[in-house]
Amino acid sequence: MQVLAADAPSGSGELLIMNDLPVYKRGRNKIQEAIEEAEQKKRKNKIKNRISAAKSRARSQEHTRFLEEKVEQLRNENALLKKLLSLEAAAAERLPEVLILYVQ
Repeated sequence: MQVLAADAPSGSGELLIMNDLPVYKRGRNKIQEAIEEAEQKKRKNKIKNRISAAKSRARSQEHTRFLEEKVEQLRNENALLKKLLSLEAAAAERLPEVLILYVQ
């Protein structure tokens, strides 16, 4: 019995047995499937990587915002403490005058 191209789907890469004789068809379809699968995996990894990078950038930006707010808070606190220190220093300078008036 002869094997005709119409006996099986073209490019399926399947082994057909006719009259107990193996007839190999081209493996082009399986190779193409493997290539497409590799490309799909590569695209999937690229998408996952982009998502991961976006999340990382968002975390970094959030951390930067947190640090900027902390810097602003500490600057305000520092300014307040400097003001209190100057008031205390001024009060300490006047203390001998107050003590003299109090003792008299």
